[in-house]
Amino acid sequence: MSVRRLFTVIAISSLALLAIACGSNEIPEAGSAVGLEEALESAGLRINGPAENDFLSANYFSIPGVQYEASGETIFVYEFTDDQELAAQQALVSPDGWGIGHKFIQWSVGPSYYQNGNLIVIYDGDKRLIMDTLTAAMGEPFAGGSPV
Repeated sequence: MSVRRLFTVIAISSLALLAIACGSNEIPEAGSAVGLEEALESAGLRINGPAENDFLSANYFSIPGVQYEASGETIFVYEFTDDQELAAQQALVSPDGWGIGHKFIQWSVGPSYYQNGNLIVIYDGDKRLIMDTLTAAMGEPFAGGSPV
């Protein structure tokens, strides 16, 4: 095989891989739990849940939440039915995310709180793919973490 032909094959293969990587993985907006699942899955994350856990039943917010596992990382999801209640609960979160109301939370890494539609989502981690996906689906964090 000539050098020119080899270069052409490599160039076409590279462009094909780039097209696949940039292709149809657009992250949908997540304003509901179902939308969040779709967004996480579209980013290539394996999703397990929803499930309950002790953290979610600790009455941090006025409603119970659910937990999802996204490729081994825990994401807490609160889906509200009332816009005013969501706004009131969102206002309880301290700017650094370590407190909700008068309750201090001992996070492992440091939380990032996201809000869109009827959801408040909390991610206590630093995996770039998850943070980027949540930001694409829900917007910049409103508390905790550093904006992505």
